[in-house]
Amino acid sequence: MIKELLQEGFLLKSKGYYKHAIEAFYKALEIDNSSNELLLEIAELYYLMGNEERALNYIEQILDKEPAHIESLKLLEKIFEEKGAYEEAEQTAKNIYCFSRTNDNLADIFRLLNAQRKFEEIFEYSVDNPNDKVLYEQAYAKSMIQDFDGAENFINQALDKKKDDEYLLLKGEILFKSGKKSECVSILNSINIDENNSEMLNFAGLVKQYQEDYSKALQYFKLASRLSEGEDKYYYNIASTYFKLGDIQLAKKYYNLAISHNPQNQNYHFALANLYYSEKHYKRAIEELQGDFFEACLLKAIILYDTGYLAIAKKEFDGLAKNFPENEIVKDYKTRIDGELGV
Repeated sequence: MIKELLQEGFLLKSKGYYKHAIEAFYKALEIDNSSNELLLEIAELYYLMGNEERALNYIEQILDKEPAHIESLKLLEKIFEEKGAYEEAEQTAKNIYCFSRTNDNLADIFRLLNAQRKFEEIFEYSVDNPNDKVLYEQAYAKSMIQDFDGAENFINQALDKKKDDEYLLLKGEILFKSGKKSECVSILNSINIDENNSEMLNFAGLVKQYQEDYSKALQYFKLASRLSEGEDKYYYNIASTYFKLGDIQLAKKYYNLAISHNPQNQNYHFALANLYYSEKHYKRAIEELQGDFFEACLLKAIILYDTGYLAIAKKEFDGLAKNFPENEIVKDYKTRIDGELGV
């Protein structure tokens, strides 16, 4: 009898009749009320129906009897993650790893740490014989803390173990960020571009922009922005491509879109300031210059010079010269101003 009920339940589940499948498993549970596997099936069906509260209730019943029930813990972790409860998901992943110390489970902890930007914590773990998934997460963490040499080392090890387009994508992104843009061309040519993967499309756009194939770059960036609507970096990349094409109005539109979604990003404001400077809209450019990073300070000093405020410009360039004495642009403007002021 129970065998027939199980077969019926699994068949109904496979066809998407979750409510009827639950009824079949309930009947089986009346015969064998000690089965954690039946409880897990019911929990998973409630999860698939979107009833997380009932799913959690059945998971709790399982874990009360068997705290090391791995599949229940994995379902619990998935529910926490989908709810955005990353700390709870992380702790559940760590519990899973305590009970089953596999590389895949360790990689899952690293993935959740990366999702929370706890990059340094990943390297507090001692890892023997890491698999490709662990190495991928380590590479990602290193890239996010801008240790590009370390990131490249880890991703190369991952690729030695498994050839995978996601791994190649991360390697390409690492190379691009570290300035090895010419090497990214062969990476892109070896990837099967998934048009449902916004990060892959964005990388393809960056490489095409580097190759000055701006129409293709725009195509990739726009596809990425449609897949991930509201993602500021895609708007920024569209804007920078239009700026390179000389389409100032569309560049301005997309720079502003990027800023509206991430107003704290100083690079976006600098890019828009540079656009206004190209139009000789100096007041608007100054308004967009935020922060005290070198490029923003340099553009501000140049605008002061161009608008005739030589004394103030001299002060700005003198300050830049102290911190960046070898910069050729700073030296050139400083010499020019000193000459005009007769210093």
